[in-house]
Amino acid sequence: MDFREYLKRKCREQNISLHRLAVRCDLNQIYFYQAVNKNKENPPPWVLRRAAPHLGVTYVELMIAAGHLTEDDLRDYTSHVPTPPASKEPERTREKVSV
Repeated sequence: MDFREYLKRKCREQNISLHRLAVRCDLNQIYFYQAVNKNKENPPPWVLRRAAPHLGVTYVELMIAAGHLTEDDLRDYTSHVPTPPASKEPERTREKVSV
Protein backbone atom coordinates (compact mmCIF):
# COMPACT_ATOMS: atom_id res chain seq x y z
CA MET A 1 0.00 0.00 0.00
CA ASP A 2 1.40 3.39 -0.91
CA PHE A 3 1.45 6.28 1.52
CA ARG A 4 -1.51 8.08 -0.03
CA GLU A 5 -3.74 5.06 0.48
CA TYR A 6 -2.38 4.63 4.02
CA LEU A 7 -3.18 8.27 4.82
CA LYS A 8 -6.69 8.03 3.38
CA ARG A 9 -7.34 4.83 5.36
CA LYS A 10 -6.19 6.51 8.59
CA CYS A 11 -8.49 9.45 7.85
CA ARG A 12 -11.43 7.07 7.34
CA GLU A 13 -10.58 5.31 10.63
CA GLN A 14 -10.62 8.67 12.43
CA ASN A 15 -13.77 9.73 10.56
CA ILE A 16 -12.20 12.87 9.07
CA SER A 17 -11.67 14.04 5.51
CA LEU A 18 -8.32 15.10 4.08
CA HIS A 19 -9.69 18.64 4.05
CA ARG A 20 -10.54 18.45 7.78
CA LEU A 21 -7.11 16.98 8.51
CA ALA A 22 -5.47 19.93 6.75
CA VAL A 23 -7.55 22.36 8.81
CA ARG A 24 -6.69 20.58 12.06
CA CYS A 25 -3.01 20.64 11.13
CA ASP A 26 -3.21 24.36 10.35
CA LEU A 27 -2.07 23.73 6.78
CA ASN A 28 -3.12 25.41 3.57
CA GLN A 29 -5.72 23.04 2.10
CA ILE A 30 -4.43 23.47 -1.46
CA TYR A 31 -0.86 22.72 -0.37
CA PHE A 32 -1.99 19.67 1.58
CA TYR A 33 -4.15 18.37 -1.28
CA GLN A 34 -1.25 18.70 -3.69
CA ALA A 35 1.19 17.15 -1.22
CA VAL A 36 -1.06 14.12 -0.87
CA ASN A 37 -2.55 13.72 -4.35
CA LYS A 38 -0.36 15.45 -6.92
CA ASN A 39 3.26 15.23 -5.78
CA LYS A 40 5.35 12.20 -6.58
CA GLU A 41 7.07 12.51 -3.20
CA ASN A 42 5.36 12.00 0.13
CA PRO A 43 4.67 14.96 2.44
CA PRO A 44 7.71 16.28 4.31
CA PRO A 45 8.37 15.35 7.96
CA TRP A 46 7.06 18.65 9.36
CA VAL A 47 3.65 17.96 7.81
CA LEU A 48 3.64 14.43 9.21
CA ARG A 49 4.48 15.74 12.70
CA ARG A 50 1.38 17.93 12.59
CA ALA A 51 -0.84 15.16 11.21
CA ALA A 52 0.13 12.28 13.51
CA PRO A 53 -1.97 13.18 16.58
CA HIS A 54 -5.07 13.70 14.43
CA LEU A 55 -4.65 10.29 12.78
CA GLY A 56 -4.22 8.30 15.98
CA VAL A 57 -0.67 7.24 15.13
CA THR A 58 2.78 8.29 16.25
CA TYR A 59 5.05 10.57 14.29
CA VAL A 60 7.50 7.68 13.86
CA GLU A 61 4.76 5.45 12.41
CA LEU A 62 3.95 8.12 9.82
CA MET A 63 7.63 8.63 9.03
CA ILE A 64 7.99 4.90 8.37
CA ALA A 65 4.79 4.75 6.29
CA ALA A 66 5.97 7.73 4.21
CA GLY A 67 9.37 6.14 3.64
CA HIS A 68 11.36 8.77 5.52
CA LEU A 69 12.47 6.15 8.08
CA THR A 70 12.91 2.39 8.01
CA GLU A 71 12.74 -0.20 10.76
CA ASP A 72 16.52 -0.55 10.36
CA ASP A 73 16.95 3.18 11.04
CA LEU A 74 15.09 2.74 14.32
CA ARG A 75 17.15 -0.29 15.31
CA ASP A 76 20.36 1.56 14.50
CA TYR A 77 19.23 4.59 16.49
CA THR A 78 18.15 2.67 19.57
CA SER A 79 21.36 0.66 19.60
CA HIS A 80 23.43 3.88 19.68
CA VAL A 81 21.44 5.91 22.19
CA PRO A 82 23.59 6.30 25.29
CA THR A 83 22.00 5.55 28.61
CA PRO A 84 22.19 8.39 31.11
CA PRO A 85 24.73 7.87 33.88
CA ALA A 86 23.44 6.95 37.29
CA SER A 87 23.29 9.87 39.67
CA LYS A 88 25.99 9.80 42.33
CA GLU A 89 24.23 12.31 44.56
CA PRO A 90 21.73 10.99 47.08
CA GLU A 91 18.17 12.16 46.63
CA ARG A 92 17.39 15.30 48.54
CA THR A 93 14.31 15.51 50.66
CA ARG A 94 12.48 18.72 51.24
CA GLU A 95 12.00 19.97 54.74
CA LYS A 96 8.48 20.70 55.82
CA VAL A 97 8.06 24.30 56.77
CA SER A 98 5.29 25.28 59.12
CA VAL A 99 3.57 28.54 58.47
